[in-house]
Amino acid sequence: MGHFLTGGHTATLSVRELPIRLSPLTASLDSMGLLSLITFLPRRLLLFLALLCTGTFATTQASAARLLVHNALLVTMDGGSKEPFRGWFLVDDEGRIATLSSGEPPADTKATATLDAKGKVLLPGFLSGHSHLWQSAFRGIAADQWVLGWISRLHRLYGPQVSLDDARAFTLHGALDYLRHGITTQYNYTWNPTNGHEALISQFEAEVAAGARFIFGYIVTPRPTLPASRKNFEAFHRYLQTKPAAPHFLKLSLSSSGVDFGPEYTRYEFELMREYNLDLQMHYLEAPNVQQRQRASFSAIKSAAGLSPKLVFAHFIQTDATIVAESGAAAVGMIWNPLSNGRLASGLADIPEYLKAGIKVGMGIDGQASADVSDPFENMRMGLYQIRMKYASPSIMQPYDVLRMHTLGTAEVLGVADQVGSLERGKFADFLLVSPSEMDTGPVFDLYATLVFACSVANLESVYVGGEEVVNRGKTLRHDFASITRDVRQRVDAVRERTALVAVPKP
Repeated sequence: MGHFLTGGHTATLSVRELPIRLSPLTASLDSMGLLSLITFLPRRLLLFLALLCTGTFATTQASAARLLVHNALLVTMDGGSKEPFRGWFLVDDEGRIATLSSGEPPADTKATATLDAKGKVLLPGFLSGHSHLWQSAFRGIAADQWVLGWISRLHRLYGPQVSLDDARAFTLHGALDYLRHGITTQYNYTWNPTNGHEALISQFEAEVAAGARFIFGYIVTPRPTLPASRKNFEAFHRYLQTKPAAPHFLKLSLSSSGVDFGPEYTRYEFELMREYNLDLQMHYLEAPNVQQRQRASFSAIKSAAGLSPKLVFAHFIQTDATIVAESGAAAVGMIWNPLSNGRLASGLADIPEYLKAGIKVGMGIDGQASADVSDPFENMRMGLYQIRMKYASPSIMQPYDVLRMHTLGTAEVLGVADQVGSLERGKFADFLLVSPSEMDTGPVFDLYATLVFACSVANLESVYVGGEEVVNRGKTLRHDFASITRDVRQRVDAVRERTALVAVPKP
């Protein structure tokens, strides 16, 4: 098989096609008495001559488009005009937006499939910039605890009883649960109970199977030693190099185990980040009852030269003026998790101040064991209401602002805004079809206000990834989610039986 780039497109020619495609060349060679020479030419040269003589370089056309979407009320979030408009777009065979325009498509526009949106709202898929997908199996636990007590219950009590197969099953459930709620790109802040790389492989394979786009946050751990930690990371990195390309895997990132392990570990994390040119996401300043200790660790982050656009703080609530100013000056990013922060009584991140300081802000659901629901509509609503209550001002933040944070803003923080986060030519066609009239939310005066204040997952009709429908009315079309849920429940029952033999750890 030969592949040739022709004006940006790839023309493919099989050796089996040569007798037909080479006919003009064959006649020419025969007239010169050179026909016998053809059998001695290298195959690649024959393929090149075939394309050249038949004019294929000039005439090869792009393959048929995957999907034509029309009659849609487009909310593109592309950074240009905020005004929604009636329009259409074409999705190419790689699942990217090839053309997007207002009005109706030209009459001769063709695609393998057509979606008539019937005037419904079409917006980019949500992103969750901070997620713990394996926690989907543990909702409602430790309802009376701050984050550290909650961690003790989840990680020290249940965690040791979770097998690698359990981790794979729970992660698949979590990723699909996000997808069912319209979250098409997911940053997975992974879990590594074995301190090897096998648990990471289990979670990676589950995310590939789920079919959502994902950033894989490899959890860095100081245990058992830093040299062992590096060895485990290198083994996982080699594993990724040997795997076939996963079309939904956007990038590798590092996830920090936190500043509480000391300056040496913090320095090691940032050295690893720079050596492999990766982003690093860090839980930081979340718990109100250890805020002084964590603030004191800011000097270790600075000493490790960690402040940079490649650093993303998750939660980032218990800050002070110096930390905010220096983080903003370094263009650090942060992920805001309103549902989780409210549930765990962690406090309220001062988003207006962060934005004013130059900190990039995205949004996340966090783990389903702390947010409990995977609903980005509810996450936006909770966050916007909290900020308005804090400032006692309806003008401090608008519905458009949080919608942008949960889409393009998060993509910018995670460094994937060239791929996802808005509906633009060249980006992946990951989008949601939303109907404010099903369930009815009343007449629309301000579409952004309706989406954020009034809509929920009940209004989410379809979820598309790469121009292919993967969820319809909450039903996953490529997975038997009911069967997956039954399996998870059985696994959790077994975990709880094993856990019953263990004393509840102290926070």
